[in-house]
Amino acid sequence: MRVFSVPSECVDPETLREPARILREGGIVAFPTETVYGLGVDSRAPDAVARLATLKQRPEGKPFSYHLSSVDQIQEIVGDASEPAMKLIRRYCPGPLTLVLPVGAGQERRMVGIRVPASDLARKLIELAGSPLLVPSANPSGAAPAICAEDVIRYFGDQIDAVVDGGTVLLKEASTVVRFDETGYEVLREGIISKAMIHQLLEGKRILFVCTGNTCRSPMAAELYRKHLTAHLGKARDELEELGYRILSAGTLTSWGCRPSEHAVTAMKEMDCDLSTHVSRPITKDLLAEVDHVYAMGQQHYTLIERMLEDMDPGARPRLEMLLEAGITDPVGGDIETYRSCAKEIEKAILRILPR
Repeated sequence: MRVFSVPSECVDPETLREPARILREGGIVAFPTETVYGLGVDSRAPDAVARLATLKQRPEGKPFSYHLSSVDQIQEIVGDASEPAMKLIRRYCPGPLTLVLPVGAGQERRMVGIRVPASDLARKLIELAGSPLLVPSANPSGAAPAICAEDVIRYFGDQIDAVVDGGTVLLKEASTVVRFDETGYEVLREGIISKAMIHQLLEGKRILFVCTGNTCRSPMAAELYRKHLTAHLGKARDELEELGYRILSAGTLTSWGCRPSEHAVTAMKEMDCDLSTHVSRPITKDLLAEVDHVYAMGQQHYTLIERMLEDMDPGARPRLEMLLEAGITDPVGGDIETYRSCAKEIEKAILRILPR
């Protein structure tokens, strides 16, 4: 095994030409990213990929992630990524983020991991290799990821062909991994880019729930969302605003200042939520312009909001969805059990829209 010392703070391409040649010829080369050291092979060299799979004891059918030299290469691997995925790419790439994205269609469809490291050394090595690299972390299964060349040598020794010694990595923890598919996104591994950061970018921090009178369904939904979001993020309720969250509710046929239904207050109290200070507000175009995401309780609310959004600048329109595809049952006129049932229905829907 050969060791190439390359100062990560000032990368001279000439110092990387030999490890790049080893990669092109089918070798395994360990190198640093900003997160941890990885083991790289040329993605076009099947024998090198098979050798890497054996070294990492990788189960068949579990592919390695591609490491790319630039964001522009992403389209070459996965084609047109979804808009939510592109939001993360625009914000965090290059950076400590791995995206798992769908490629192909039908029986040819598969999931592919991609990453553009922030490390200049890593990106330059990939560029000189002339092909995207397949790169798992440089550690045996169950061991801590390597954060320096000495770790790599201790783990693998002469089982690999070369190590690019760029010193100790900056972040010392693996990248955040986010998977996208037709159903949405899931954070598979949390790194320095947290679940809360991803959720704020993808879901929006200003959320509006809408029903008719804004005295039961929509304020109940807002309170339940606050309750479960604080638990999910591991934050206190009063920290939501500091994180940039605004969780609001409004009605399509209401005026300012109506009090919530007595049964709604009771049902919420039983679920550790306080609706006693709520006062109603009507939905307006100005309010819609202030939020990122709108959840309608019923189809009639969805249709009305959709019409209101038609006159707004497309770039300023919030995302509009039904909280539940079939609509949330209207409890108005029912007894306390009806409101309890409605609250449970809302809570079930709320749990589905929290970040995973």
